[in-house]
Amino acid sequence: MEHNKVHDQSSFADFIRRLRTELKDPVLAAKWENVTLADFLEGMEAWARDWKEPAQNNPWRHTADVLTAASIYE
Repeated sequence: MEHNKVHDQSSFADFIRRLRTELKDPVLAAKWENVTLADFLEGMEAWARDWKEPAQNNPWRHTADVLTAASIYE
């Protein structure tokens, strides 16, 4: 499931499952820039400071966007 498909609690839970699955698979995890918790949180902080667009109206989708950004943002 892609982050832009998240629209409610159930789809958010499915999205989180996909993130966990990616991290457990070395091939899929290779596309992540931030695989440690410290790096992930650093990416999340950097994205939050740099992002200038308004947040998504849907909080489930917005959180999915933040988590996606944190996985790759440097």
